[in-house]
Amino acid sequence: MSTKQLLAEIQRGINALQKARTLCLKAEAVAPKAKATATKTAKVPAKKAAKGGMSDESRAKISAAQQKRWAKVRRAKKKAAKAAKAALAVPAAE
Repeated sequence: MSTKQLLAEIQRGINALQKARTLCLKAEAVAPKAKATATKTAKVPAKKAAKGGMSDESRAKISAAQQKRWAKVRRAKKKAAKAAKAALAVPAAE
């Protein structure tokens, strides 16, 4: 395929994309009007199906366990920071 043919093919593709873009922009400008009228007619919210829930007691147990885990992580982090600080403060024996 020669360079001229390749450029002509690319130009045809660009023209097709520009036409598609124009059509999309026109459709987008019309769509909000149609959508606004559709929402006015359907104001009744649909009921959600009941899901299996968790009791308040179970939720509290899980919350307490998670807080305990995070406290453990924070303690370890503080301990590591103190150890690092102490290691930097002690001069090396020569």
